[in-house]
Amino acid sequence: MTTLTLNDDLILPVSQARAWAALQDLTLLRDSLPHGITLDPGASPRSYALSMPAFQGQLTVLDTAAPRQVRLRFDGHGDALGSTEGQVQLRLELLGEHRTLLHVALVLQTQREPSSFRLKTIQALDGHLKRLAEAVMRRHPSDRPPPVKAAPKPWPQRLVDWYLSWFAAIFNGTLYPPPKPRTRSQKPPR
Repeated sequence: MTTLTLNDDLILPVSQARAWAALQDLTLLRDSLPHGITLDPGASPRSYALSMPAFQGQLTVLDTAAPRQVRLRFDGHGDALGSTEGQVQLRLELLGEHRTLLHVALVLQTQREPSSFRLKTIQALDGHLKRLAEAVMRRHPSDRPPPVKAAPKPWPQRLVDWYLSWFAAIFNGTLYPPPKPRTRSQKPPR
């Protein structure tokens, strides 16, 4: 079986309680799925049926630690992947009064790995997180501006930063650690 592990983060401009409520809201989760994918309540109380073109799966809630974490188990079968199983852990971390960080950790095992499966899975996870953020913003609009990523430093500044860190590493002993002291019984190698 092929194993794929993915980790991603998403900053939601809502409080932790609202982010937790969004993760529990089946209607909001359905709105964040792309066209052709459905999520419905399953046969047992804490399960959901997930269906995609040429793929059927079952999501089961393993445990929750409200309002911080939920862990899901995934089992399914598709034409291209064969038997598939895995776990998803969603963890919420408070960044401030109106900002929450959503950590997503996904471990997926598939019977077969089609070409470019890893790239497609990474792109699908990234796209789903963006659609989830948009669905949360539609449901819980915020008057605060959305978070903006810092612009990358220009290359001369990155070069200077690297050189200074390398120079400091030489003198603080992390780049070339000092030799270990020898006991008197050891003779130097020849």
